[in-house]
Amino acid sequence: MNNETNQPTTTFGIVGFPLSHSLSPLIHNSLYKDKGMNAFYQVFETREFDRSIVWELQKSGVSGLSITIPHKERAFALADQADEPSQIMKASNTLVLKKDSINAYNTDGEGAYRSILEWSPESFRRGKTLILGSGGSARGIAYSLATSGNISELILCSRNENTGKEICSLISENSSTKAVFVDPKEIFSYCEEISLIVHTTPLGMKGQAPGPFIEEEFFDSSMTVFDIVYNPLETPLVKAAQNAGAKIIPGSEMLLYQAMKQFELFTGVIPDSTDIQKTRERLSVALANR
Repeated sequence: MNNETNQPTTTFGIVGFPLSHSLSPLIHNSLYKDKGMNAFYQVFETREFDRSIVWELQKSGVSGLSITIPHKERAFALADQADEPSQIMKASNTLVLKKDSINAYNTDGEGAYRSILEWSPESFRRGKTLILGSGGSARGIAYSLATSGNISELILCSRNENTGKEICSLISENSSTKAVFVDPKEIFSYCEEISLIVHTTPLGMKGQAPGPFIEEEFFDSSMTVFDIVYNPLETPLVKAAQNAGAKIIPGSEMLLYQAMKQFELFTGVIPDSTDIQKTRERLSVALANR
């Protein structure tokens, strides 16, 4: 007899705004079902995010939260304990809610790094890495790439000069990678030095301004481009890069790998290669039907 049925359901969920297009429930709920876990993953859409909201969710039995735009910096600030990427970069995309503490983690960076290693490891070696944007996702990704040992120089380009320079300072202070901020108006002069571009802003996302962040003339066939937007997979930035012959890493890969690490943090179970492949196929079907 399966004792799981006698246990109360463990509840997890996602916090952010907007969330109508989130595929996180599909990922997590399908894995719970595959593994016979008595767990459920819900959507908690909210413009605001503060300790009282976390407390209400804790009180209602929620054990873990995925955090997305625009609450990643706030999630870190609310935590009692945090992993190293969160502490250094001051942003978290995962909260594990204990009885007497809120524990923060950042799986964005690991998700991006694993995606690049799988799809285009050579892009680390050919030239410099360019990160577009300076929000919560950029923080975790910049940290993981900078501490991977695979890149010596990182260029960060964002419209917000203050946050862009802050990220560069944090990277330079906490890794052996040299991080340089470049204003969007100046970025074109760096195009020949760059082999990997990671776009982390909401531009091109369904319901957001289309972009692209940089013009088609910037790209060439020696580059790898990774736009972490996955809805739609072919953003204006991706189309521009494709037209120039650049190699593309699908944004859904970042979603996949950061969710695998979240699943492990939530449940204590490490997903295996079958779980990863099944989830990739589910994402592919879901995105094809949008």
